[in-house]
Amino acid sequence: MADPHLLEDDLRARTDALDISRSFIVQAPAGSGKTELLIQRYLKLLAAVDNPEEVLAITFTRKAAAEMQFRVLAALQVAQLGEEPAEDHQKLTKALAVAALQHDREHGWQLLVNPRRMRIQTLDSLNALIARLRPISSPEGASGARIVTDAELSSLYRAAALATLDWLAESGPMNSATREVLIHVDNNTQVYVSYLVQMLRTRDQWLPFIGSGLLTGHEADALRQRFEQDLETSVTEHLQRTASAFETAVGTALSELQGYAAANLRDGGSMADPICALHEQIGSPAAHSSNIPEWQGLAELLLTRTGQFRKKVDKRQGFPPGDGGQKAAMHALLEELAEQEEFAELLDGVRGLPPVQYSDEQWQVLLALFRLLPLAVTELKRLFTELGVADHTEIALTAGVALGTAENPGDVALLLDYQVRHLLVDEMQDTSSAQYQMLEALTGGWEQGDGRTLYCVGDPMQSIYRFRNAEVGQFLLAKKYGIGNVTLTSLLLRRNFRSGQFLVDWFNTVFPEILAPRDDPSSGAVSYSEAVSVPHLAGAGRCYVHPVFGSSVEQEAKLGCKVISETLTQHAEDEIVVLVRGRTQLPNLLAQLRKEGIGYRAIEIDRLTDLPEVIEVLALTRAAVHQGDRLAWLAILRAPWIGLDWTDLHALRTTCWPLWWRQDGCRDSGSSLRLPG
Repeated sequence: MADPHLLEDDLRARTDALDISRSFIVQAPAGSGKTELLIQRYLKLLAAVDNPEEVLAITFTRKAAAEMQFRVLAALQVAQLGEEPAEDHQKLTKALAVAALQHDREHGWQLLVNPRRMRIQTLDSLNALIARLRPISSPEGASGARIVTDAELSSLYRAAALATLDWLAESGPMNSATREVLIHVDNNTQVYVSYLVQMLRTRDQWLPFIGSGLLTGHEADALRQRFEQDLETSVTEHLQRTASAFETAVGTALSELQGYAAANLRDGGSMADPICALHEQIGSPAAHSSNIPEWQGLAELLLTRTGQFRKKVDKRQGFPPGDGGQKAAMHALLEELAEQEEFAELLDGVRGLPPVQYSDEQWQVLLALFRLLPLAVTELKRLFTELGVADHTEIALTAGVALGTAENPGDVALLLDYQVRHLLVDEMQDTSSAQYQMLEALTGGWEQGDGRTLYCVGDPMQSIYRFRNAEVGQFLLAKKYGIGNVTLTSLLLRRNFRSGQFLVDWFNTVFPEILAPRDDPSSGAVSYSEAVSVPHLAGAGRCYVHPVFGSSVEQEAKLGCKVISETLTQHAEDEIVVLVRGRTQLPNLLAQLRKEGIGYRAIEIDRLTDLPEVIEVLALTRAAVHQGDRLAWLAILRAPWIGLDWTDLHALRTTCWPLWWRQDGCRDSGSSLRLPG
């Protein structure tokens, strides 16, 4: 049964989200209708502005931007035709579209005829627009560049990294920086290049910190202090959470046992064992970086190498045979701790905590990197300019320079600030740190209550673009602190319009155990937000588990095909979506579906040219068009209607074709040969 309080909260959040005088950040789980809500706010804004360009909606992918524009136009068309929708949310959308269309007529926009006036675009296209708005005299040349593919980028990154090695022949700070980094990697140029390539991919994250890399002594000391302070803060926060969980799970029961174990190990000469750090410890160690050895000793005492609580201890942990009951007491304590998964996870995380201070040697290598990395960026820019290309990161950096900062906005930012009064951002959980800085610059001149609004919507539980440097922690920070000068009211949608009641109940039972117990911006951990089903899906939805024991991909494909076939038999009018861990699982399943005659769509996954029958038709076509296409003739001879095996084809190739070649007098180029008619 749906919780009435959660339903009330959801209705209140949806009502608030349409208050176009306020700024919001909306957490919208899967199936919550967040796109519909975004469109409703967009339509309401259209009915309140002087020009449609004053409302800017940006999303993460071109598909999402196209879908949003299509749905806005569809809503306006429904309003124009006067059709009456059946659902309440559709009626609200129509009412807002009617108001927007009336405003359109009064101002002569003609959005249905000229939809380009609606500014609905991706973040990348917005960056490109901003880059193009830069003055012609600007030194940045990425505004008109062609965006290159990932394969091209890898070679460009590698070429830029290799180009830095040329500075070994020069004198000066760049020579010494390159030399020092090479020495640090034992003169392994492959490691050197791969490391620089990796850093170039994420240059938008570190360039703001190191700039040109030519730091004065005072600037280097300040940067070192900042880095070490950040390390101290992160380590302390983790230790504080661990200490809190320790007190809840253990209390003072461990004090005597840990001291006993440490004393035994010290007496036995195992002074290097981490547990020995607990020899004078009473209770839990203090949540301070200076107590990391004690926390790591506690982790070694309680946890296995895989991060699970031990089931038993022995002399290796300081509990030898005949210990007078201490081992039994420790086993009893470990049994109590077995269910404390959060404590185990936090304590295991202590093992990987870094030192909070750099050694002088480490810092010198870092300073060398700070000088070397901007040089690699310069070489990459040179290659981009020579080839007239760029990557999305370069476009974003160019746009960032054009926008300036929230405190010191550039001319382009001031121009956009004049034009844009309302900003809507979709899929907020998939934006990167650089893109958040862009939003801060875009809204840098805004003030609370000046009529300009920022509306962000997303779901941190669905963040999937970490490979594009997405930082889900930024979404959590924006909920708490806002973006730049804009304070955001946090809203949470609860209703799930997509899944049946029993599925929603299953989500609410399973996912709290999978996701983190609480939000943590520093690690990007996200807690689960409980959802509620809608009345018309009451009693619907099921979740079945079909276990497959072993690692047989073929067996898994056969079972998957069987489940699909049975489901289609029971629900012939429905569609089925199949989700897999990776593309490598699909070929076997698709083959099984074809064998059973089950139609499917696998866009950009199962290529038509990979099907045997299509390959054979292509071979026939190529042979008919060009009789000297040797590979096409080989494919035809291998096809089922002729059926030569590989031995036959090898004999034909080595005995008959050279004779034909000599008789015809044609030149064998190694790729084609004219067969006799």
